[in-house]
Amino acid sequence: MGIRSIAFDLDDTLLDTTGLLVPQASQDAFQILIEAGLRLDLKTCEEHRLSLIRTISHKDVFKKLAHEYGTAATQAAVELANKAFYHPRLPEKLDLLPGALDNLNLLQKKYNLYLVTAGFQDAQAAKIKSLGIADYFKKVFVVNSLNSEKKFTAFKMILEGDSIKPDELLCIGNSLSSEIKDARQIGAWACYFEFGEDRGSVPKEPEFQPHFHIKTHQELIAACQL
Repeated sequence: MGIRSIAFDLDDTLLDTTGLLVPQASQDAFQILIEAGLRLDLKTCEEHRLSLIRTISHKDVFKKLAHEYGTAATQAAVELANKAFYHPRLPEKLDLLPGALDNLNLLQKKYNLYLVTAGFQDAQAAKIKSLGIADYFKKVFVVNSLNSEKKFTAFKMILEGDSIKPDELLCIGNSLSSEIKDARQIGAWACYFEFGEDRGSVPKEPEFQPHFHIKTHQELIAACQL
């Protein structure tokens, strides 16, 4: 395949965000909306979230529920809810997903590794610090998805910075609409790490189709021929 550089996503690819951070962050965000007039209780909010997240982002979930079940004040509180969700309270130390550290140790000897993650800069930096993984990566890109920024731009910067062709870059992540679509768009290899909350089955449209599909880090090196 001629891979020279690898771009990893962070949330639910290296870090179990769904299990460790999402429950409390989701509750904090919905509590802000409820106090601002959202006509749903926390249990019902969570049911809506789990259903909607299969097709839309969390920021769009908060916006949709505020519009359908809230008031003007609720809609005005969506930005605060986003901050509560995307800047969660962190423990002092976080653990990587099983097998992730082994992969980073092996792959950094053969490839330029990059971290391309989405969210608030300071929140993602705090996660990286808690995990203790900054030294594994040549560069870290934090894409502000709340401002509709795309990982496509970061992938393009990796190509230019390493002076490589698109088919020499492998992008690994758990979001079909983000890492996979953006990697395919730029002509890179795309590996779908199926982990975290269910976002539905892989769509039939070519732009969402990954080249590789794994569920654990133990599968990564063999599946992607690294």
